[in-house]
Amino acid sequence: MAAALAAVSAGWSQAALAHPAAPPRKPTVILFVGNSFFHGAFEPVLSYNAAGITDENFKPGGAAGRARSTLHNRAAWGGIPGIFKKLTAEAGLNYEVHMEAISGQTLKFHYDSALAVVQQRPWDQVVLHDYSTGPVPTRHGGQPARFFDYATRLEEAVHATNSKAQVYLYETWARADLTYPAGKNYSGLPLDSMTTDLHRAYYREAAQDKHFAGVAPAGDAWLWAIQQGVAMPNPYAPEAGKVDLWGPDHYHPSIYGAYLNACVLLDRLAHYDPRQLGAHEKAAADLGIAPEVAVKLQRIAYEQVRAAWPH
Repeated sequence: MAAALAAVSAGWSQAALAHPAAPPRKPTVILFVGNSFFHGAFEPVLSYNAAGITDENFKPGGAAGRARSTLHNRAAWGGIPGIFKKLTAEAGLNYEVHMEAISGQTLKFHYDSALAVVQQRPWDQVVLHDYSTGPVPTRHGGQPARFFDYATRLEEAVHATNSKAQVYLYETWARADLTYPAGKNYSGLPLDSMTTDLHRAYYREAAQDKHFAGVAPAGDAWLWAIQQGVAMPNPYAPEAGKVDLWGPDHYHPSIYGAYLNACVLLDRLAHYDPRQLGAHEKAAADLGIAPEVAVKLQRIAYEQVRAAWPH
């Protein structure tokens, strides 16, 4: 019996030598650069899976020369990158996620004050977005020339460190608080007006700077969710049976808006069909999203990433 076991053990050893275990898969290292449209403004999104990612503005000491004095007295943030990390792990993908996000800031701010973070290592993927109104026409309060300039500068800075990095733009969404109340940037116009302006700016930047890998169409997905009857178009006039993509300020994402955005990013950046996550996906459950709603949002993200504009 002992001899037989020894023979089996020897056979296993020889098999292991002939077919050594595959080395651990190298993670895809990704940096999200933006503001509260990444980190969120409300719980549970704000702190979701914060332990699973690196919040660059929570590191003790921070980067030299940066105006970060007000950033240390807070907990780490997870936000949409935290949700994205959870989804990639469930999909069996190896992602190392970093976030450089400071509330209310522009791409110009990140270029001027956070270039040390942007260039600290050769990222595999980088995702950029501007302030919510930055890319829209000047007649609606935007500064599109600044957006085009600094999006390109940051793309060049990333590629100066790693020429093979994939740099994406993250198209943000129409703000209900700038559309439905009187006296605002888009007052009296349909919600798709701001979405169209954002779409044109982000896709124009990707078209004129061929070094971008593409656009993650989060804002388009919000509009598609509304057009499909999954989400309400006007949070000031709630509709039964439809989710509200905006948070209480009608500006930042709710759990539904954040989850939809993370599904768009999963599909666009990781090329993973979010519909495969299904009704029992863990991040949705953690956030308090009903299984049937999670499935609808996964489908909306999948359809939007593959859709021509407009629908």
